[in-house]
Amino acid sequence: MKANRKFVEGEEAVSEVIGVILMVAIAVAIAATLYVYVNGMIGVQQKAPTIQMLADEDDDKLSVISINADVYWDSLAIRSTGAVNISINSEVTTSVGVTLSADTYYQVNDSMMESGNAHVFIQGADFIDIEGTLADLDDITITIIHDDSRTTLGTYTYSSIAVTAD
Repeated sequence: MKANRKFVEGEEAVSEVIGVILMVAIAVAIAATLYVYVNGMIGVQQKAPTIQMLADEDDDKLSVISINADVYWDSLAIRSTGAVNISINSEVTTSVGVTLSADTYYQVNDSMMESGNAHVFIQGADFIDIEGTLADLDDITITIIHDDSRTTLGTYTYSSIAVTAD
């Protein structure tokens, strides 16, 4: 019984103002923690650029017509339904270009570029040159993907892609 009286008789309590301030601070801390947690789960998605390209069946090229943002070549990836050789801004030759295996995801890299540097902006006059690896290919689909957002920017189908002599 004495223990209960001692508790009731003690006047060592926190004032009401400090109590309210502590409760508000705790509520703000919980809200901030919850915001950071939820924001981290959702993540910030990168917006994919819009690139318009023209598939030239006669020259086996994929030409950039327009682009809506500053995008580097090395932020793109290419997938082909058949094994092809590609080069960016240059004709595919034995010394220039890269061989892509069928249905494999390839990020654009320096060895695909005429300049040897894939960290350059895509411009309206740029193009991707495509040729067959060992034989002429029929019904080949080339898919261009924005690597950062994993968004397909375009799918282009060629009825045939020829092997060209160097």
